Parts: sequence; structure tokens; C-alpha cells
Amino acid sequence: MTRTTTARLAAGLVVTMTCGVLAAGCTYDDTATIARGPVRPPVEVEPGDFEPTSDDYDAITRLLAARASAALSGNQKAFLATVDPKQPKLVKQQRTLFGNLDRLDLTRMSYLVDRETLVVAASVPGEAPTFRPLITEHVELAGTLDQPVVNAVQMTFVRRASGWYLGAENERKRTTSMESPQERPWFGGPIAVRRDGPMTVLVDRKRADSLDGLMSSVHDDIEYAADVLDVEPAYDVLVDATSNGLTIDFSKLTKEEVAAFSFGLYGRNGRVGSAIKLNPERVEESLDQENLMRHELTHYLLHKYDTAAPTWLVEGVAMYVETYPGDMSRYVVDDKVWDRLQAADHDLPGVGTFDIDPSTNYFISWAAVVRLVNRAGIDDLERLMKEYLKAYDGPDVDALTPRLLRKVYGLREQDLVDQAFDEMAELHH
Repeated sequence: MTRTTTARLAAGLVVTMTCGVLAAGCTYDDTATIARGPVRPPVEVEPGDFEPTSDDYDAITRLLAARASAALSGNQKAFLATVDPKQPKLVKQQRTLFGNLDRLDLTRMSYLVDRETLVVAASVPGEAPTFRPLITEHVELAGTLDQPVVNAVQMTFVRRASGWYLGAENERKRTTSMESPQERPWFGGPIAVRRDGPMTVLVDRKRADSLDGLMSSVHDDIEYAADVLDVEPAYDVLVDATSNGLTIDFSKLTKEEVAAFSFGLYGRNGRVGSAIKLNPERVEESLDQENLMRHELTHYLLHKYDTAAPTWLVEGVAMYVETYPGDMSRYVVDDKVWDRLQAADHDLPGVGTFDIDPSTNYFISWAAVVRLVNRAGIDDLERLMKEYLKAYDGPDVDALTPRLLRKVYGLREQDLVDQAFDEMAELHH
């Protein structure tokens, strides 16, 4: 039966994001997970341009070790003992953070301190000495992550008469900052958590009643996508439907882009897991729109190919699974979309050009993959992705396309482009 495409199909709606480790090149003290006893009260000094000594760094290292140990053991009193008692709002913030961490199945947690770089400290009440080094937080979730995910954190420390304390903790909102966390949904407002085997699902506490439905929906869609792709299903994914975490302002995106993002999570030695960020305001809608999650879960299941394969192939495969069985004769578009597709350049959209007009390029990519699958089945499509992975020699993966299409399909690139536009001509308008 023919059905009308939503604006989502007309504009693609999904963006795959890859985040890198932000702390490369720094020198770190890697002993923060070892508790060394109480912090000794320091000698009072005049506030101002404070220069921390080695003893001061040792003190905050012990403080951070105690903090990580308290989070792992579920000891709220010990966790809050690291926080400046003169700041009720900060204590409340940190109590929420502890509660969120306590709901997670933590297997490891630690902090690494850069002893060579000081940055501007946050404002702390009073005139006590403060300083802020670069710090990363390392958190591992049971089953969901292979190793701890690394996030930059902004912690300012203050010295009171009884010792050093956490004096402020903030979070960068610009994803371009070197201190922006890649994904830290436990920092911010209160959350609810559900874990089933290797899958961890997070929502805002006020939406806790959606957890079971979201968990079940993701499980079903993983099985569906894996079946279409003829791959083994995998469930080690972090599903983040909270208002915390990845700082995407969904309200500033177009209506076709506000549903979900998929991306990798990275630790000290590379990728440690996968995450899907859902718009917290549209969780219920996501449950009703089952093909939404299938698109993002395709990226998750095939993530090993994402950086090696061209964008048209990666997104085209996800669109194919989302719309399976995928032929375009089942869809209707309005005249404006039709005219835009007819006027598009007859090329496969490249890595550098895909995002110039994603609403058109999703269609071209989808149509190209439909024709490849119709030609030789899903197995050869995965073989093509494997060939890109094998031949990968830098980000210019589009340069490999003519050779690899001939190798796998005996097909010229321009022939595939022509077939893709023939497929798009099947759309009703």
C-alpha cells in the first residue's frame, strides 16, 4: 500500500556523530582511584593568583579518589564530604549527581588530573584560594561499555580551613570546546535508569514510566534491523533520552532533525561503546514511530564501517532498513520535494557535500542502496562496506567508490547514479 512520506523522509532527519577523546597530549596523574586517607588541613594563604603546589595537587587527587570510591560503593555521605559545605546549591547539585551515578551499574570510575595546565577557576563564594586544573572523568557501565568512557569535567577546588573541597562543577555547552564532555547524561537533572543485560536506557526522572516501553522498543528494533541486514543482533548500547548529556539543542533544529542521533563513545584507547541520543520531549512519539529507531540502530549495528565507508552508503543503508522493503513506489512526496530531487546534481553525495543539502542527499543515497540490494542482495552490500574498510587510507573514501563498485558489482559509478535517479522517479507526487 502506498503511504505518504513524512517530513522526516523528505529531509532525512538523522545525523551520525562521532566524538573524539578531548584530553590528548596532556600529562595526567593516573592514581586517582586509590584512596590515600583524609586530606590534611593546609596552611591558610592569602587569596589571589593562587599557584598550587605538588601537595595541593596530591590533596585534590586524594579527594577525587575518595569521590570515585564513594560513587562506586554507594556511599552518599562520603561523596558529599568532598563538596564545599558552605554552598547549599552546590551540595544539592552534587547530591543529584550522586543519585544518578548510584542508579547506574558502575564497574569502574576514576578521575585523571593534568598537573601542567591551569584554567580559569569558577567563582566560589568567599575569598579562599581556588584553582582549576584540567580533569577527565572515566566511567564504565557494566556490559554497555568495554572500557571507561572519558569526559572532560570542569571542577574548581576551594581551600577552606579544614582542607580542600570541590568548590564548583560546571559543564561546557559548546561541543567545540576542548572541555566539552562527549556524553555525560548523569550530570544535570535527576534521571531514571533501566538496564537489561548489556543495554542501559536513561530517561528524565519525570518520564520514568516510559522506561519499560523504550527498553522493549529498542530490543525489538535491534532484532528487526539485524534481521534485515542479516547480521547478529547486539545490545551493548547506551540509550540516552534525558535532558542531560550530549548538548544538542533540539529546539534549534528543523522538524526533520529533532528525533535522534547515534554516535560512538570513546575512552583512552579508542572506541568503548555506542550511544543513541533521543529527544527527551519526543520519547512517546519515538515509541510510536518504530522506523525511527531502526535507522539509528542500523548505524549502531554497522558502526565499524561508519568512518571507512562513504556517507551515501552509510546513510543509504540506514534509510533502506528504516523503509524496508524500501522501494520508492510505496511513497508520496509533495511537489516541492519532487522538483528539488529532479534538479539535484547527478552524483553520489560525497563526504564533504552531503550536509549541504541533506534533504535531497538522503533520497539519492537511499535510492542507490535500493538498486544495489535489488541487484545482488544484502550480502554483497555488506561485502562492499567491508571492501571500503579494507581499502581505507584516509578520509577521502569517495575516491575509492569507482574501483570498489566495479570490483563488487561490475558497475560504473555513473551507472549507479543513473539507476538511483530512475528509482526516485518511482516516487508519487
